[in-house]
Amino acid sequence: MDNLDLNPEALESTASIVEGYCNKQKAIMDGYLGQTSSLSSDWTDDQTLGPLLEEIKQMKNSVEGIMNEILSTYPKYFRGKAEQIRNRPKM
Repeated sequence: MDNLDLNPEALESTASIVEGYCNKQKAIMDGYLGQTSSLSSDWTDDQTLGPLLEEIKQMKNSVEGIMNEILSTYPKYFRGKAEQIRNRPKM
């Protein structure tokens, strides 16, 4: 049977990738809301801009909630597994 090669650095890298992805998604939503909000000075139809901004805010809050949930779970999980590999008995 082949030996299993356990690489804690790969798990650490995965945790960092997950963090980067989540932070990027939150930044995208912040930018989207900011850019859309900046249109308000040029927008002449308040009946459509208000609901649009509210919908974007709700979407942003939803995305942030999901990303925060992922951030609170997976990086910690992968780093914990990496630490377990590092601390395992070696023969």
